[in-house]
Amino acid sequence: MSRTLLAIPAYGSPELTDAVLRDLVRDEPLPRDDLSIVVVDNAGDYVLPGWAAGVELVRTGENLRWIGTAGWAFDRARRDGDDVVLLLNNDTRLSRDFVRSLVAALDDDPGVAVAAACYDDFWLHQRAVRVPVDAEAYVPRAVVRDVPFCDGTAIAFSMKAVAQVGGMDVEAFPHHGYGADVDWALRARRAGWRVAVTEAAYVHHLRRVTMTRIGRTAEDNRAEILTGLDARWGDEWRPLAGFGPGAFPAHNTGSALDWYADPAWVLRLL
Repeated sequence: MSRTLLAIPAYGSPELTDAVLRDLVRDEPLPRDDLSIVVVDNAGDYVLPGWAAGVELVRTGENLRWIGTAGWAFDRARRDGDDVVLLLNNDTRLSRDFVRSLVAALDDDPGVAVAAACYDDFWLHQRAVRVPVDAEAYVPRAVVRDVPFCDGTAIAFSMKAVAQVGGMDVEAFPHHGYGADVDWALRARRAGWRVAVTEAAYVHHLRRVTMTRIGRTAEDNRAEILTGLDARWGDEWRPLAGFGPGAFPAHNTGSALDWYADPAWVLRLL
């Protein structure tokens, strides 16, 4: 496996961070030469449990949010010579052998800039074909989907691609970073890279736990996506992301077939 920096942005809810670390330690006995796991404690109150030997805790003194944690991780990976940065929300549970299975999507194809695990969450084109009762019971499939973009919940970046494409656009997405993952994928594809979802890895996402803690709503997040992408791409981003005019209605709780310019493509995936 490529040298990987796995960064977990955390803001409160220590029981969630403990749970996802247990999933990681279950599969990846630490320390390992090819994997560094870092909890980026954005609230400044997390205490590493004694059983999490080999996991590093970083307190930056401010809430970097998801987008700032991505920038921190890219800088750290450049400094340490890591090949891959894996960003993982703390409000997640993981399938077995999660890290190796996700990073393999990059290792197996050097043309892939970014890869995400399939899941049970917002984007239809990233949904698992079969959603398990719990993440540990997920049955992996040797399938890699080419997609226009993927969700930042559990996402692995090739540092070679980051060197060419650049980092996240904090000015366009200044709050949490909603929409920055879409923008980055579109920039990577414009530069000739592929964007992928692998069905070899699966994540169960509890959704917006941190957002609730800091008082942001789904409508706030929707506004950040649309304002940022409109500023970066104008009218161009919707067709590039595979969307038709019906995407992103107010008060949505997930994407729907009528969001997509080609609903049949989504149905074929699933």
